[in-house]
Amino acid sequence: MKPTSITATRFPSSGNWTSEQLRLAFYFYCQTPFGKLHGKNPQIVELASLIGRTPSALAMKLVNFASLDPSITDTGRKGLSGASALDRET
Repeated sequence: MKPTSITATRFPSSGNWTSEQLRLAFYFYCQTPFGKLHGKNPQIVELASLIGRTPSALAMKLVNFASLDPSITDTGRKGLSGASALDRET
């Protein structure tokens, strides 16, 4: 994943996630197997850098998405329980 129009300066590096950061994270989530949703994944490290978040924060957000995904929860996996209202909306 190499988005060419993304620069880290476009995004806040702390505080609440923007809807654009969430959309990019969700797009990545949809393409990534559950077992690869961790902060050491080089693609997560790269995307986190591009959107102004830490790899750990991005990985947590992705696992929050997993907690809302029936294809994950129907198999007995849970994800994290901290999904926000904006995560649910996304």
